[in-house]
Amino acid sequence: MLQKIKELIAQFLCVILVVTLAGCYIDADVDNDYIDLEPPAVPRGVRTITGDEYVRIEWYPNAEFDLEGYTVWRSEDNKDFESISDLPVGSTDYVDRDVRNGRTYYYAVTAYDSNGNESELSPENAWDTPRPEGRNITLDDYQLAPDRSGFDFSHPHKGTIAWDNRTADVYFGLDTVVNITYLYSDNETAMQDLGYHENFDDVDVVPEFGYTTLFVELIEGHIYAIYTADGNFAKIHVRKLFDDAVVFDWAYQTDPENIQLAPALPH
Repeated sequence: MLQKIKELIAQFLCVILVVTLAGCYIDADVDNDYIDLEPPAVPRGVRTITGDEYVRIEWYPNAEFDLEGYTVWRSEDNKDFESISDLPVGSTDYVDRDVRNGRTYYYAVTAYDSNGNESELSPENAWDTPRPEGRNITLDDYQLAPDRSGFDFSHPHKGTIAWDNRTADVYFGLDTVVNITYLYSDNETAMQDLGYHENFDDVDVVPEFGYTTLFVELIEGHIYAIYTADGNFAKIHVRKLFDDAVVFDWAYQTDPENIQLAPALPH
C-alpha cells in the first residue's frame, strides 16, 4: 500500500513538472515575426544661428535604443523641404555653408532608426538669413580725426570714413561738456542700447521698435541695435572705449527689415 502511494505521488509530481515547463515555453517565432513600424520621436529644440555665409542648425538628441541618425532639411519657401545632410547618432548640430548672405532659409530635422522608420519634420519655425559681420572696427573722435570717425554698414570694406560722408551711418565723438562718449548719426539712422553682454551672440534678434535718433551714449561691453536709414538692421558690441576712440564688432543684415542678427564670431 505504501509503495502504491509513493508511485501516485511521483506521477503527480511529474504532471506538475510537465505543466510548469509547458507554461514557461516561449515560442521564438513570435519575436522573429515582429516588425518594428514605430518611428523615433520628432527631434526637439531645433534652432538656427546666423553666420556670415553659413547657418548652424542645432537640436536636442533623441534617446531611442535603435536610433540610426538624423536628416537635416532645408527650404526657401517654408513649404518644399529638401534633404541636405544625413548625420549619424550622436549628432546635435550641422553647419550649412551652401547659403548666400541676405537670403532666407528654413530648416527642419527628422530622426530615423535602424529599421528605416523616420519621424515627422520638426515643427519649430527655424529660419535664418546669413549676413556679413566684422570685428575690431576703430572709430576716432570726429573732432580729433574727422576722416576716421564714421562707418557705413552697407560698405564695410571701406573701413572707417569721414563723419560727414553722406554714406556714413554712424560716427563717434566725446561731448567735452558732459564728458560722455556718444555714437552719433546725421542721416536718420536709429540706435538702441541693448545693455551689457559678455558675448556678441547673446543677442540674435534685435527689436523692431524702441529706437532713438541723433545719438546714444556708448558704454563698454554694451550691445547696440542699429536701424539704418535704408531700412536694414545691424548691431555693434563695444569692446573697448576711450575718450578719443571706440573699438567694436559688428553684424549687418543685408535683407531689408530682417531682424535676424545672431553672430558667429568666435568667443
